[in-house]
Amino acid sequence: MKRRLILVTILCGVALSALALAGVPEDKKTLKLDLIPGKKGVVTFEHEKHATAHKGPGGKAITCKECHHTEKADSPADPKSVKPCTECHVLTGEPKVVDGKKAPMLAKKNDKGDDFVSTSVLFHKRCIECHKKMKAEGKKIDGCNTCHKK
Repeated sequence: MKRRLILVTILCGVALSALALAGVPEDKKTLKLDLIPGKKGVVTFEHEKHATAHKGPGGKAITCKECHHTEKADSPADPKSVKPCTECHVLTGEPKVVDGKKAPMLAKKNDKGDDFVSTSVLFHKRCIECHKKMKAEGKKIDGCNTCHKK
């Protein structure tokens, strides 16, 4: 019985890994997040590693809906159907109304209007929240300059 449980666990892990590997489109495996210029430079986001190898808080697998908040399933049936942020969110200015609700801006400008406030960047908030949780669990998390490249 114990061997059967171990085998089922391994097979489920292999199946989930294969699903995750198939889920990241080729052109999205590594992304350059450069829509919002910042002092620390462009972010190189290892999308495939986050979807397959990295684990989130509590050691859980990171699912598509962790970041793509409009997704209902952990992994969409068609990965190409995942909406880009800019389909609902605008960079700056008046927020778009989507399904009767205002979609927040991707980022806000400072009072002078000459630079973006990094703490206001929506995807930055998502990244930082997860990284802080991981650090609180005692996991080694790379510093900002690992992802930000000048």
